[in-house]
Amino acid sequence: MAKSSQNKMWLITIVVAILILTLNRGFRDLVLRTIEYLKQKKELEAIKLRNANLRKEIYLLENDEWYIDYTIRKELGYLKPGEVEYRFKK
Repeated sequence: MAKSSQNKMWLITIVVAILILTLNRGFRDLVLRTIEYLKQKKELEAIKLRNANLRKEIYLLENDEWYIDYTIRKELGYLKPGEVEYRFKK
């Protein structure tokens, strides 16, 4: 009988603790801010990676003639004088 009473006491303690934590506005704010922090941290890492890729592309565009030529041909569709472009139907 004492064990059953002890189990009930633990259950009541756990329920009260859960209610205090979930109904407490400060705790909810802490959880929400932590979630937002983690989202922004992940977004920052993606932005840093994108920034590094853009810096690399800037470097190549400023210093590598082959890359400049490749980019102009690929993105703008330019051809050198005398070249012929072949297009195939898909």
